[in-house]
Amino acid sequence: MDFNELPEENKTSNVTKNRITLIMLALVFVAPVASAYLAYYSGWFTGSNLNKGTLVKQYWHFDDLNLKGELVDNWGSSEFKNKWMWLLVIDDKECNELCQVNWFMLQQTRLGLGKRQDKANWLMVLNKDAQQLPGEWADIPFVKASSVQGAVTVKDKNDELKGFNRSPMAMGAIYLMDPVGNIFMRYDLVQSKEDAPKRSKELHADLGRLMRTLDVGAK
Repeated sequence: MDFNELPEENKTSNVTKNRITLIMLALVFVAPVASAYLAYYSGWFTGSNLNKGTLVKQYWHFDDLNLKGELVDNWGSSEFKNKWMWLLVIDDKECNELCQVNWFMLQQTRLGLGKRQDKANWLMVLNKDAQQLPGEWADIPFVKASSVQGAVTVKDKNDELKGFNRSPMAMGAIYLMDPVGNIFMRYDLVQSKEDAPKRSKELHADLGRLMRTLDVGAK
């Protein structure tokens, strides 16, 4: 027996065992969440679909989108990490009147979560030409998106993506993102203050059921 070959064999064996361990961990931790999503949105718990938003057939992952800004660079230490997120995605360089109506609606929706509001937040996504917002909006955090024909682009196909969707994500909408970064539901923007209360109830209903069903989020 050539004892000089043992270290390399042991190294290969350890790598294989580590990969198996990672796969098992993924099955243990990811599968229940994925199953809960599927069960919830297939209506297995109630006999009918209750979601108010439009379920995205192939979800995007936040990290896969072409987003820029200080907040993106420091996401790991930001107030947004590991929370349910509403993404207000606007194809504009500033938060116009329509954007503001929807922004205030999301603010009120989060407050309506009561004790669970610390598990949720919202974020504005503007186009790549956005600069610091003027006046009272100057301190509002936002990220900039690279877009083509009114849709946020996804990173190069040669990059390793975390989500399943390589198609651009349409702007002019609100998206719901889970605490691990999966963007899986879409809502139309409200067009007036009068429409906001109804949409707020819909957003609240969907997220409230998800929180109760999945019980994941920031601690």
